[in-house]
Amino acid sequence: MVSSVPTPTAAAAAPESPSTITDGAVSGTLPRTEAFAVHYPGYPSSPARATHTLGGLPAIAKVRSSDPGSRLELRFRPEDPDCHPTFGEPRASTGLLLRLSRPKGGSAPPRAEVVARVRTAYHFDGMADFQHVVPVHAAQVRKRKRLDCPSVKDDLGTDKAGGLDMDDGDVMMLVPPLFAIKDNPTNIALLPSTNALSKSMQRGVVRHRWEMDIEPTLALPFNIQAVPKKVNWEDHIPRNSSEWDSQMAVCKLFDERPVWPRQSLYERLLDDGVHVSTSQFKSLLFKAGYYFSTGPFGKFWIKKEYDPRKDPESRIYQRIDFRMPPELRNLQTKRHDGSEKWSEMCKLERMPSKSFIFLQLFELKDDFIQAEIRKPSHQSTCSHSTGWFSKPMIKSLRLQLCIRFLSLCPNEDAKTLLRSSHQLLERSKKQEAICRSEQLKERKDVDEEAPAEHVGSEDQMDTNNSDSEDADDEEEEDKEESDGYDSPAMAEDVPDFALHESYTLGEGFSTGYLEEVLRSFPLNEDGQNKSGDALNNGEASDGEFEIFEQPSDDEEYSDG
Repeated sequence: MVSSVPTPTAAAAAPESPSTITDGAVSGTLPRTEAFAVHYPGYPSSPARATHTLGGLPAIAKVRSSDPGSRLELRFRPEDPDCHPTFGEPRASTGLLLRLSRPKGGSAPPRAEVVARVRTAYHFDGMADFQHVVPVHAAQVRKRKRLDCPSVKDDLGTDKAGGLDMDDGDVMMLVPPLFAIKDNPTNIALLPSTNALSKSMQRGVVRHRWEMDIEPTLALPFNIQAVPKKVNWEDHIPRNSSEWDSQMAVCKLFDERPVWPRQSLYERLLDDGVHVSTSQFKSLLFKAGYYFSTGPFGKFWIKKEYDPRKDPESRIYQRIDFRMPPELRNLQTKRHDGSEKWSEMCKLERMPSKSFIFLQLFELKDDFIQAEIRKPSHQSTCSHSTGWFSKPMIKSLRLQLCIRFLSLCPNEDAKTLLRSSHQLLERSKKQEAICRSEQLKERKDVDEEAPAEHVGSEDQMDTNNSDSEDADDEEEEDKEESDGYDSPAMAEDVPDFALHESYTLGEGFSTGYLEEVLRSFPLNEDGQNKSGDALNNGEASDGEFEIFEQPSDDEEYSDG
């Protein structure tokens, strides 16, 4: 189905010789008239019926005159108000509209004439939504049976069968606008429980009977109470064997650094002259380390008995992720065959071959990142989302990593994103400075309150000592007159249970938290809020619903 839409220039221009195709030869010039095509997902009875299912000529003209990305709506039953549409996506086209003709009463070959250029074509690649069809025929049959066999009704309006007399037109139809929010199928892999996943993965790694007694170490949840303990593998592996040497080499690397990305550890073994297969490498890691399924150290191998959640110095070993912007994912970049080395990727001198990767902060060759991660941490706990860093700091590190990668792409979209990333980085640095100053102020207030309480207690002790002599005499008199029962506490003696200041603004929200939220909104020079910048300032991962794929033994570290 093709519709021709003449352009204003075609009407004003002088008539041109038509472009024809005769005997496979093209002659003439292409017309300036433009048209659009509709790949109709069916076989309509007539062009008029096809136009009617698309909403008619006014609806089609409205779509064509609106935004170029507007979609056509096709309703297979336009007479039914409850019919749900299927949508046609516009795509650029380089087709031509031809008019075929054959001379009558002759054996001359057919002749084709180019009528217009097809610039846009609408494709219905999605599935039609679920439809609610009113059973019209079934209702008519039931109505005919009721007319043929009338029932005897009593005064209450019920028949002898006990059915209530209802008119067919009184049935209320509440059909939702859409049953499904998507018209294209999506593969969803739901994650099983972490304990079941860890046990199933561990069964595939165990090679010896004594290894069956090792506690779970694979894909552990981040909120576990205690980390796995060290395994005495020396009692089960014979000395002076290749397995002993390989296991000892892995343990020495964990002594050198307690947290390793898998690929980085494997390349380090190769550099040290230790060559092991993939299955052997899994077994070596299984006996020497463990890893969390998620969190700031997710999928990084950690030395057994070392808990990075309790050591602030482990912040330098946290992971940082990079997501390729959607505008740059379709570029014709050089794709690698998976042979790129981890060390080369950490130099940040080439674009990654995957749209999503995660690296270790300790290994990145960037002066700004290395200087920031070595600053003392002001976080009291290790959070699941940001680890030992604050949210502004982890955002600054991500933006710096994004800037390094975007600077390698000469595309215009990359340059635009690069300028935006620089602006967001400066804002994030200011937010981090404010956050650090508030934390230092809170610590200073706590340190000042402690000596004040100590001095107050000393003064109180002196006062008590000066009055002790008089108090002793009064206490002796009271003991003699007392009946041996303590009087109940009076209202004045009950301690004050007033709420802390942090609860006066709302349950569970402190004043400092609300101030931090208000400061996150950027302001203009005149003090007005910039809503557009506030939206751009948010992280891409905030508010985003993620569906994780189930990791396998071979792909659990494909990105790091």
